Amino acid sequence: MAGVADPASDYKRAVEASFKQWLEGLWPEAEAAGISRATFDKQLKGLKLDWSLPQLTPPDPAYPGGPALPDSMKPKPKPQAEFGVPQNYFKASSLNALAGSGRAKYRQLAPTLKAIEEQYGVPASIVLAIWGRETGFGRAALPYDAVTAIATQAFMGRRADEFRPQLIGALQIIELGHATRQMMKSSWAGAMGHVQFLPGDFEEHAVDFDGDGRRDIWRSVPDALASAGNALRSQGWDGNQPWAYEVTLPKNFDCTLQGPDQSLPIKEWIDLGVRRVNGREFPQDRLGDWTFLVLPAGMKGPAFLATTNFSVLKLYNNSDVYAIFVGHVADMIAYNTPVQFVGTWQPVERFTRDRVLKFQEVLVSQGHDVGKVDGLVGFKTRQTIGKEEKARGLPLTCYPSHALINQVLK
Repeated sequence: MAGVADPASDYKRAVEASFKQWLEGLWPEAEAAGISRATFDKQLKGLKLDWSLPQLTPPDPAYPGGPALPDSMKPKPKPQAEFGVPQNYFKASSLNALAGSGRAKYRQLAPTLKAIEEQYGVPASIVLAIWGRETGFGRAALPYDAVTAIATQAFMGRRADEFRPQLIGALQIIELGHATRQMMKSSWAGAMGHVQFLPGDFEEHAVDFDGDGRRDIWRSVPDALASAGNALRSQGWDGNQPWAYEVTLPKNFDCTLQGPDQSLPIKEWIDLGVRRVNGREFPQDRLGDWTFLVLPAGMKGPAFLATTNFSVLKLYNNSDVYAIFVGHVADMIAYNTPVQFVGTWQPVERFTRDRVLKFQEVLVSQGHDVGKVDGLVGFKTRQTIGKEEKARGLPLTCYPSHALINQVLK
């Protein structure tokens, strides 16, 4: 009916007006970063928020004294997301498909990949595995405009403070002529190009490897892959180490010894009964290397002694299973074989992420350090689970169980 107020439309108009003022307030920061007023106005004038992006926290009210967030726009209750079971990340079909494509890309791009490996000291197989994981070797659709996505996240995303400098970085890319706005297609979080760099990654690590005078991670595969290699090297990749060693643990091993805060030289892990799989020996010249134990599924899955390179892969994407996935696919590419984990992914109990989050919150209230309280089971949460299992006389697994969570939540 004509004249009937639409709270959602009124609210969005108010937020867009506040967003316009916020964008203008970025000018001193942009100017200090070397961005011209012409570029600033052209790229940000009339920019609208992308309300479809995930992980947004719209302001309530729209601005102090402005319209409240309408009930119709408040998040609707959803079926609670299930906490990801580690085994699901390692389906044989996905691993084999990526490794097969990676080997084909290696044959196609061998001279370039060998040159990247020689210059940056990062195996071609690792670079290929990252490319495959991030964008399916450039085939993945990147449907978002990076400037819009980053600006939206910087204004009302959950990690707004982290995205604000990325918006300035995106404008710098355009200002310096590295890419046009049309080229800068991204994920919902603003990650761009073949190897998914944020603007800050581009500034720090992008290189011109094909020699055309441009650092082009969008259209130049050599530039993109070399940029990934440069990023890994710059963050500490050690060309003399593997990413990790799969290992077996002795019976009744204390799984709370996992995590980078409990690193030991390989020779000391050997003294504790840790062995490489398939009867292989650790390299004699690496026995002094400091490594740490990674148990992504606690005692219910494969075990790994992780090197510095594992930690470098986590700087690319802060996830144990991401680092294991990339490293494992890289091994499959390098050895031209369907490499299998020796350790078995055993069935595990399933939980909603919300329940794991509540479990973590209670553990923190009891004085435990579980790392980030996010409903995900990182190494500190796994350590704490093991400590609680010991204290409560439960089987030691270092992985969540209904028996433990029920006791803790009581």
